[in-house]
Amino acid sequence: MAESEPATVCIIPAFNEEKTVAEIARLAIEHPFVHRVIVVDDGSTDSTVDRALSAGRVAVLRLGRNYGKGAAMHAGMTATDEPVLLFLDADLIGLTPQHITDLVEPVISNEADMSVGLFRGGRIHTDLAHMVTPSLSGQRAVRREILDGLDMDSVGFGIERALTDLWERKKITVCEVIMKRVTHRTKEEKRGYIPGVRQRVTMYYEILKYEGERLRRRINGRITESRKKRQ
Repeated sequence: MAESEPATVCIIPAFNEEKTVAEIARLAIEHPFVHRVIVVDDGSTDSTVDRALSAGRVAVLRLGRNYGKGAAMHAGMTATDEPVLLFLDADLIGLTPQHITDLVEPVISNEADMSVGLFRGGRIHTDLAHMVTPSLSGQRAVRREILDGLDMDSVGFGIERALTDLWERKKITVCEVIMKRVTHRTKEEKRGYIPGVRQRVTMYYEILKYEGERLRRRINGRITESRKKRQ
């Protein structure tokens, strides 16, 4: 990392990701743009913590129980002070150092306030998901100050949609980064079919809940604005 470049911390929220977390953490800590790596263990019951520590030079923050992805990301953020935050999912497959470069470089070079990684050429279902709903990507680099005022603790899996809403409201510059041949393990693959489906339903519920609250705020804002104009 050059002297003039702002320091970047990589935050990896993880819940029962023992099969992949070590490789993601290792790739991040060995990257020249990354100052340090924090894996936030969100109440895992497997060997996620031990596997993360095996990557070397990685700090692990244990939350004790499963608070949700947004809360895990926030815990990692508040435990650090680097001006640039890189968020990576712990279940990625096919991640390379170049992908990390492509995510971080636009932010540390002042070309963008946030970057968003989109899967292409990995697996059909994950490619399609990012084509249809690119706002749900968990791979992002962002300036710390952009997240000021964002309630990350209560949104769970809706955190990615909340981040997208944030850039729309604050009119920040966002760079979309194509992550070729990257995918991730599905919830059904990781948890088993029935538990995986349950977690997927929970994920979509939290996303829809956030969208419902977002719509309610917009409607209330327009009603308030209309009342002010009539006064």
